[in-house]
Amino acid sequence: MTFNLLTRTFVGMAMLFLILTCVLCAAAQAQDRPRYVSIIAENDIFAPKAQDRHYTSGLRLAYGLQDGSQQPWSSWLGRLAPLQAVADNQNYELAIGQNIYTPEFFRTSGLVVNDRPYAGWLYGELSVNSHAPGMEEGLVVNLGTIGPAALGEEVQKLLHTIINDPEPRGWDHQLENEPAVLLRYRRSWFHPLFLYDHIQGDLITRVGLSLGNIFTDTGFGTVFRIGSYLPEQDLPLRIQPGPSGNRGYFTVRKQQFDWMVFAEVQGRGVARNIFLDGNTFTDSHSVDRNKFVWDTATGFILGFGQSRPSIFFSFSLVWRGEEFDQQRGNDSFGSALIGIQY
Repeated sequence: MTFNLLTRTFVGMAMLFLILTCVLCAAAQAQDRPRYVSIIAENDIFAPKAQDRHYTSGLRLAYGLQDGSQQPWSSWLGRLAPLQAVADNQNYELAIGQNIYTPEFFRTSGLVVNDRPYAGWLYGELSVNSHAPGMEEGLVVNLGTIGPAALGEEVQKLLHTIINDPEPRGWDHQLENEPAVLLRYRRSWFHPLFLYDHIQGDLITRVGLSLGNIFTDTGFGTVFRIGSYLPEQDLPLRIQPGPSGNRGYFTVRKQQFDWMVFAEVQGRGVARNIFLDGNTFTDSHSVDRNKFVWDTATGFILGFGQSRPSIFFSFSLVWRGEEFDQQRGNDSFGSALIGIQY
C-alpha cells in the first residue's frame, strides 16, 4: 500500500512538472513575459491516508501580469479594492483551474444518497492583491461552469487510468450544467514576533468573504510562520473554499535560498456550497450542509534565488472538518505548488 501510494504521488508530481514546463515554454515565446508562472495541485493522494473521496482533486495554473495596472481589461478590478487609495503596489494575476468532487463510494454506478454529489468545476479567475504597510488584501472575480461542461468526469477517469486506480462509475448522477460566479475578498494583517540570528517569526490574521452561487461564506484564520524570509504575503495559496492567500506566488530574493515553515487554522461559516447544496435552478442530488467548517494545515515553502529563472515550491497537508451531516470522519489532502519567477 505504501509503495502504491508513493508511486501515485511521484506520477502526480511528474505530471505537474510536465504541465508547468509546457506553460513556461509558451510564456517564454510571448513578447511581454509574465513575472511568474505557477501551478498548484491539491489531491488526497498527497495525504497519508489517500482516501480518494469528497474533494478529490484541484488544479490551478496562474501567471502574473507584467503590469496589470496598465491594462484596461484588468485595472478596473484594482480600482475597486478598498486599499487602492493607500496601497504601495498592486499585483494582478490570471488563472484557470478545475476542481473535482465525488462521494466516498465511487465504484458503484448507483446514486449514493447519503454522500455528496459528483461535481466538476471549471473556471477562469482574475485577482488583484493590494499591499499597504502591515496589511494585504485580495479581490477576486471567478467565472466558470459546473456540471458535465466542467469535464470533471473525463479528467478523473483519465487520471485513474494513468495511475491504475478503479474507475469511478457514478458520474451519471453529477450536478447539472450551471454558470458559476464567485466574488471573493480577503484582508490580512502581519504581526512580527521575533528576529533572532537571521530567523524570523510572525503571525498572520485574516478575514474573508465569498459571494456567489458556488460559495457564500465568511471566514477567519491565523497562520504562524518561522523562516529565513517572511514577506508580507498571505501564504500559502490554497484553492477555494477558505480565506487563504489567493496568489500563486512567493517572492524569491536574488542569490538567496529562503525557507519557511508554517502552521495555520481557519474556520468558515457556510451559507451556501453548491457542491453540497446541489444546483441552484434545477433539482439535483444534495446533502445537509454543516454551517461551520474548520481547516488546519502545516507545511513549508522554499525559494531558490540562485537559479535562473528563480524557482519557488510549497507543500502543505490540510485536515478539513466534516462538511455535511452524514460524513464519515474528517478529510485530508495535500497541496503542492511550484512556480518560476522571471
